[in-house]
Amino acid sequence: MYFVFTSFWIYKVYYVYGFMLLLFLILIIVTVCVTIVGTYFLLSAENYRWQWTSYFSAALTTGCVYLYSAYYCYIKIKISRFSQTSFYVGYTLMFCLGLGIICGTVGYLDSTLFMRKIC
Repeated sequence: MYFVFTSFWIYKVYYVYGFMLLLFLILIIVTVCVTIVGTYFLLSAENYRWQWTSYFSAALTTGCVYLYSAYYCYIKIKISRFSQTSFYVGYTLMFCLGLGIICGTVGYLDSTLFMRKIC
């Protein structure tokens, strides 16, 4: 995450596109695995309301990204003015919300495919 945030906010070139694609593919693979295991555990406990759990278990992983962005903002960049802080927080929040929607949708769709395979 350090290299991604540095390339976006400090404008240093780190070949961000290939690196971002690799990170995104790893994120999708981990999201698929986590939601399928979570759905399996819910079904093993005879809890058949797996839909929202599969969505939110995948979408809440972006909370870690947002917490790291707050750390990066105050420790690494050392933003001092309110306008800069609000700009940074706003854009990072939009990025995290979009990433959460993508991860949640992927988690839900893969859990649905998993349910169709086992039923």
